[in-house]
Amino acid sequence: PSGCSVHQPPMLLDWLKLVRVTGLVTILTNIIAVVVTAVYASEGLDPSWLIGRLHHNGFARSAWLVTASCLLYLAGMLWNDLVDVGRDRVLHPRRPLPAGRIHLGTAYFVGVLLAVGALISAAMVGVHAFYAAGVVLSLIMLYNLVTKDIPWIGSLTMGAVRFSHAIFALLLLGTDYLKLAVLGHSAPGHGVLLAYPLILGVYIFAVTLVSELESRPGRRFELLLGGGLLFGAVGAGGWMLLNAHWMSHLSQRDSTIHVVAIGMSAVLGVVLFGSLLWRIWRPWMAALRSGRSEQVGPVVGSALGGIIFLDALIATSAHPVGGLVILSLLPLFLLGKRFVQM
Repeated sequence: PSGCSVHQPPMLLDWLKLVRVTGLVTILTNIIAVVVTAVYASEGLDPSWLIGRLHHNGFARSAWLVTASCLLYLAGMLWNDLVDVGRDRVLHPRRPLPAGRIHLGTAYFVGVLLAVGALISAAMVGVHAFYAAGVVLSLIMLYNLVTKDIPWIGSLTMGAVRFSHAIFALLLLGTDYLKLAVLGHSAPGHGVLLAYPLILGVYIFAVTLVSELESRPGRRFELLLGGGLLFGAVGAGGWMLLNAHWMSHLSQRDSTIHVVAIGMSAVLGVVLFGSLLWRIWRPWMAALRSGRSEQVGPVVGSALGGIIFLDALIATSAHPVGGLVILSLLPLFLLGKRFVQM
């Protein structure tokens, strides 16, 4: 009858928006960055090292780990919106939950399924993976249910989430890499395993700290600190590129193709470093000058969109083609942003 509203079942697009599915690309680039850095940061360039390690561990193990990693991300995004549904009814009424396109009870059920699915997927690998996934999931829930609205503490928790998530990804190389990372040691013949997770953790902490200023009163020094930490994380990636072992390794070769490879990879690294600094600098300076909360959003958006470039920069510092592998996922990210607006 006319005037009666009929509840429409949620469309797939609503679910994709709810879990911010486009961000899965950054999870994949995080995984590639941490694995490439762990294997090649100090010496060696032979691709067979990494391929052989992954082959030795088995395809099924890798598939379960990547699945667990993705499910952890999806669970975190869904629980984020579940906790924020009251706030979103005012600030973002068109989101799937506050708009009523997805039933709240259904969303809670799916959120539990995603969390349990992540733990089950990790358990398929082994007890260490199960415990590591449990740590990541615990931090996710701690952020969403406890610390999210606590200034600074929530941001620290979110930084810890991505830090621990990156360490979890080391399981792709084997349990020995995870143990070495937890103990804070270097893998035999390779770089310090905590370098990339620390950089990513600081970067995410800084982004989240800046994003706090969108919804609460803040001071300029917080924006100044957040920007400083963002630039510090990018600077650490630039330092790693500057000290990339492959530059001297390839420069000792007489082959022209090796010289060209050095030049192209070095140029790519410099472009990544400069473009990442520039994309953050412009909106950050505008927000710093105005001191208005409306100017904070572009800073956060630019920094989040820059995660792929940060991953590519750090991967390039470890291996000449590492950044190219990550950048090959950029079209997928841009396509997702176009069709699944967050």
